[in-house]
Amino acid sequence: PANAQKEALVAVLRWAVSRGMTATFHWHNDRAVHHLLDVLERVNAETPVASLRWSIAHLNDASAASLKRIKAMGLGWLMQNAFYFRGEAFLGQRGADVARISPPIVSALHMGIPVGGGTDAHRVMSYLPFVSLQWMLDGKTISGVAMRAPQELPTRIEALRLYTQGSAWFSFEEDERGALAVGQLADLAVLSRDYLSVPIEKIGGTISVLTMVGGRIVYADGPYAVLEEKPR
Repeated sequence: PANAQKEALVAVLRWAVSRGMTATFHWHNDRAVHHLLDVLERVNAETPVASLRWSIAHLNDASAASLKRIKAMGLGWLMQNAFYFRGEAFLGQRGADVARISPPIVSALHMGIPVGGGTDAHRVMSYLPFVSLQWMLDGKTISGVAMRAPQELPTRIEALRLYTQGSAWFSFEEDERGALAVGQLADLAVLSRDYLSVPIEKIGGTISVLTMVGGRIVYADGPYAVLEEKPR
């Protein structure tokens, strides 16, 4: 981007800070993210933005240096499973060494960066959360090509938290949703398979047989079908 474009972004972000607005920045590669981080650091030096919970989405090949800059400003990172469909293309473009650490899920967690999991549906992926969770755990594309190295594969609990408590942080709702706890919203699902024990390759085929939102059963199937609340 030209300097004039950077200055225009600085002006917009100063305006957002003055109004206490949160912001998410879509950025796709580490080679150019320094342009964005330079601007964010300028704004942050004037008024710290950590309390606004700004975040960067995508940035699948985030380097350790970029993650440190993100952490220093108190930003979050939103990652999705686009590589489930597009992993081979990335592998061909960037090579195995980069693909092995993309996205650096575990590294970001160990640095204490707030991380949220998702799908980026419907542009690049299916909306199905369990396909995304399976990909987080094994790093394999839809055709079975293993990309991510073991050191960047989170545990089942870590992956689940990214999709629940982790994502709730970005909307300032971690005390309201994202966990089965007293005082939080009764949002839950009864699953067709035990996420914590089935083989990882079976997780993607998991479905909900009962879904509750805010304490109300909004979907039920199989043995729970009689419990579904019908529209009045």
